[in-house]
Amino acid sequence: MTALTIPDHIAAQFHAAAEVVTGQLTPDSSWTIEPEAMPTEIDGGRVVVALAGNDIRIGLIMASLFARGLIVGPPPADSLEEALEAAFKACAETLVGLADGPRSLGTLSESTVAEAITSLGGLLFSYRLLDGDAHVATLILTTAFDVADEETLEAPVFEQLPESVAPITHHGVSMLADVEMGVTVELGRAKMSVAEILSLTIGSVIELDRLAGSPVDVLVNGTLIARGEVVVVDEEFGVRVSEVLGYEPTDRNRR
Repeated sequence: MTALTIPDHIAAQFHAAAEVVTGQLTPDSSWTIEPEAMPTEIDGGRVVVALAGNDIRIGLIMASLFARGLIVGPPPADSLEEALEAAFKACAETLVGLADGPRSLGTLSESTVAEAITSLGGLLFSYRLLDGDAHVATLILTTAFDVADEETLEAPVFEQLPESVAPITHHGVSMLADVEMGVTVELGRAKMSVAEILSLTIGSVIELDRLAGSPVDVLVNGTLIARGEVVVVDEEFGVRVSEVLGYEPTDRNRR
């Protein structure tokens, strides 16, 4: 193992993974986690390992009595690997974002202490797991990537705003004076079935919902703003406004 300076955020993420493992193993116990330089072996201990993603190996060395208690449960398990699967999976998920990204957990299998300690070629993280004063397990996390080679990210530097900022000049509605808007004059409306529409021919008459002589509606972008009467101006139709309205929602607005 090569001594490397480990960035704080990497060390914190692996320590969080260790806390997740202890919380999954026996949630009701009072756990203490002690980081250590090299794994502490446990005489007669059982060892389970699994690969998380392509570059992180999780290993757990357990005292035989503690391992037996995990199998007995609750919930009871058929094997030590089955008893540890949830804890290992939660550990792998906690390490999302390191190296090759999201992590899937490989098959759990029993191993030797030497194989559990053997790194994939990168860093080694080791934690003594204490239940009260009893050292019941040692968690080993080894990585195949070298975090010392990661680029150091510098905090972005922003230009400081001047203490006084020029006020924005408000021009009111006058600044919209040259904006063109669509004006529609509505003589009336009708509802027809599809069959009636298909039967229309030249000369057909559609009956509208307005009485003869009723004012027509003047709409701007679908909003009713006025009413008036139809007139002819230089051989073209026009509308003489007889009533100006405030905002009044129409059927078209409500749809």
